[in-house]
Amino acid sequence: MPLELVQEMPRLYEQDGKGDQATVHAHLFGPIGDFYLTEVNEEGTEAFGWSRLSGMPEMAELGYISINELKDLLKKYTDKPSLITVKYMVERDLYFTKDTLENIKKRYV
Repeated sequence: MPLELVQEMPRLYEQDGKGDQATVHAHLFGPIGDFYLTEVNEEGTEAFGWSRLSGMPEMAELGYISINELKDLLKKYTDKPSLITVKYMVERDLYFTKDTLENIKKRYV
């Protein structure tokens, strides 16, 4: 994640207790699923947010998201390009605008 985005996002636990009124600051997406980030650590390596995996959309949940693991997963498969590479691609939605978690969830109901 770009440093400027990490700097503007709330740190882990800063939105604790807000529930669905927490503000989503970034959206990562790809064939593997969607990751809506509400908070991030200072290094930008771990975030908290709502994950909705493509293979199990009914199992969407709030939790910690390792940005490093997403990067490593992509790197692992792009070192050996194949059709499987596409499955693990994750990128940041550059046109995403901040919204509440409540409104994000409504998009999928």
